Amino acid sequence: MSWRIMEVAVLAVIQTVIVNVLLLSQFSFQPALYWILLGIVFVTAVVSLTRSKGARCVTMLLVPQFLSKRGRAALIGYIFLLTVTGPTANTMHNVEVLGETLSCTQEQLKSAIRDTLGVLKVPFLAMKQIVEELLKTVERSFMKVQGTMMEMLKLVKRILHSMKRAYDWLRDIVSICNDKLGTPSERCLQALDKTIESCKEEMGNMDFLCEVTQVGKTICYGAKMVDYFCELVDFISDAVIEEIEQGIRNLMHNLEELFRVKVEYDHTFDFATNASKTFAEVGAEIRQEIAVRTLPLRRTFNVLGIVTSGFFLCIVLRAIRYRKRYLKKNNFDNNFLTEDFYAIENRRLELNIETVLPLTRKESHRYVALTSSHLTWKERFRIAKSLTFLMISSVQICGQLAADYALFWLLTLIKHFMHEGSNHAKGPSDSAVTSPIEVSGEGILADTLRQIVHSFEPIVNGTAIDPSQCIPDASQPSFGRYGQIGALLVLCWCFAFIEPYGLRVRQLVMRRYYPDRARARAVWLYSDILLKRENLLKILRRHLTGAKDRKQRERVDWLDVVRARTNRYWICRMVLGQGGTVLASSNHPPPKPPVCTPPVYKRPPASYLLTSSAASTSRRLREGCVVPVVPSQYGKVFHYSALTEANE
Repeated sequence: MSWRIMEVAVLAVIQTVIVNVLLLSQFSFQPALYWILLGIVFVTAVVSLTRSKGARCVTMLLVPQFLSKRGRAALIGYIFLLTVTGPTANTMHNVEVLGETLSCTQEQLKSAIRDTLGVLKVPFLAMKQIVEELLKTVERSFMKVQGTMMEMLKLVKRILHSMKRAYDWLRDIVSICNDKLGTPSERCLQALDKTIESCKEEMGNMDFLCEVTQVGKTICYGAKMVDYFCELVDFISDAVIEEIEQGIRNLMHNLEELFRVKVEYDHTFDFATNASKTFAEVGAEIRQEIAVRTLPLRRTFNVLGIVTSGFFLCIVLRAIRYRKRYLKKNNFDNNFLTEDFYAIENRRLELNIETVLPLTRKESHRYVALTSSHLTWKERFRIAKSLTFLMISSVQICGQLAADYALFWLLTLIKHFMHEGSNHAKGPSDSAVTSPIEVSGEGILADTLRQIVHSFEPIVNGTAIDPSQCIPDASQPSFGRYGQIGALLVLCWCFAFIEPYGLRVRQLVMRRYYPDRARARAVWLYSDILLKRENLLKILRRHLTGAKDRKQRERVDWLDVVRARTNRYWICRMVLGQGGTVLASSNHPPPKPPVCTPPVYKRPPASYLLTSSAASTSRRLREGCVVPVVPSQYGKVFHYSALTEANE
């Protein structure tokens, strides 16, 4: 009785935990109401388990059922739920932090670029101002030089005009004198002519001597040079004055070209800033875009809890389904050699009847002992599928954990370097670079160069950006949740490898609650193996032989062999039916065999095989005895046949 009470208590706790996971954890109850509901569930479970053997059986089946693929799917779903509510949610928060940091940095960078553009314009503006002042100075100097040269030109022109007027006056005087008195050569010739005439008058016959004076005319011809000199002076005065005037005009033109300056400013800088949005608006838009893009993922997260509960509910339904199919179908999950199977084998071995063991090579891959470490091909294939599914799920979960930690590490690294940059920016400004160019001297050129050099100092010193305003405050991952997820993943991998052995526990659970049904399934499995070993061609040949072999033909029906070979396919079971077995059949009522007196047992011995009909047994066996058994000893009215060796 104490064992029964302990069993009911443990199973009630299991049911309470399942109801808590499936139902109560999905709602937010007050603590007092939550514990009251748990107490009600526990009491209800205790009452139902005490009154119903089926409830106890199903609850016991839930434990090994968690090792199945549905159980692992529920556990993986729970792990995904932990991942979503922990690392993934933390990743989303850190993504928002990163977006805010980027938007803040972008705003500061925009301000810095705006300041830098202003600083870049300083040298150009200074140079433009200096050049404009220089042009004004040059223009003023040129105007002074031009005024001075114009005064000089005017004075020279006045001097030239005075000289020209003096030459004109002299020419006029000479012209008047020449007109009245003649030219010097003419006056010289006239004087010589008068002298010759006077000489001839005085000399008389000796007048030929006076011809000597003709030689003096050649001297008078020399006076012609004076006439030509006056003409030459007039020509020279006009030509020289014009040449001097032309030279002065060329000098003024050259000076004007020398001082003519044309400065064109052509500066292009393609940079556009959009200051229509503030920092708060940019950050809000980034958060809104992140929320919109992650909306499907968050909806999936909300549905994932319901799906996980559905997996747990599926485990309960699978346990109920397993119990029903175990009680109704002989071929359902009947590939294991149990104690009842070995009891039949030992009894047949004692009676020297055909046995099943040892199994063939093909049968050893299909039928294994319940406690053996050897796996059937179905179990191996199930493990391969489970490992594939588990590998994909593990990669996804580990990827989410890695993404969460990587983003946290990245934000921490950014925070570290931003702190260093902020401390460096707040320290003494020893890093200000002084311009190594110094201009000494006085004058307009020195002042111009000095102003140009000073205008480049803001660019050399740079624009300070304070990163302390944009330091990200990353949310630290929950390493406890990491450990929980890792432990559950390791548990899933362990479940995947021990799944076949865990599912075999269901056979032990069903055998404990339904021992009669377990023995019946062992009889069916034993008969099924024997039927599958029969040669269908030999059986058909026996049916086609003469009447002397009729008894041997009646031992095994060829249709039973076909059913045994095709009972793995549901369509064959539906068309051909379940049929009977070599040891037992339920198709016809039993005939009245001779009654013998076997020893009395408190419980049906394993040496007697379970049978509800002797129609097929009479064809298979030549003789036997049947003992009626009290229904209270076996649950239903069964007959036990002591099998004897059949003569082949």
